[in-house]
Amino acid sequence: MDTKLRVMLDKAIANGSQSLLQVIEMSVVEKRKRLSWQERDMDTREIIGQWIDERPSLGDKITLYRQGDKLFLETWYTDGCHSLDEMQGTVVENGLKLEDLGGNLFGEYFLLCDDNSLHFCNSAECFYTAKRAAA
Repeated sequence: MDTKLRVMLDKAIANGSQSLLQVIEMSVVEKRKRLSWQERDMDTREIIGQWIDERPSLGDKITLYRQGDKLFLETWYTDGCHSLDEMQGTVVENGLKLEDLGGNLFGEYFLLCDDNSLHFCNSAECFYTAKRAAA
């Protein structure tokens, strides 16, 4: 990292707590821990489906899997970031409604239809269908 940028980042938060640089570096460490954890747990995952969000400027890779009695939605973003959310599944008329256990302020959810298509929905409509990833 450029020395001037490092100095700027170190001075960004000068209130005695972690500097912005330390926070950025910590996220890299945490990401590496998460990747190691993921590799160890691959054998215990039951992959339900994989999709790609092909909306402009996205290309995120989405995997829905079951591990034990829990459902997880894992997303790898094109910028290298990663999210892993435990989901609550509710059987509805046209499939399985998947809601983040952590909640969603916007009322958004996923709908896994009987044909294994994954729809992005909100309280008014399903507004996007992700493309199934090649197996």
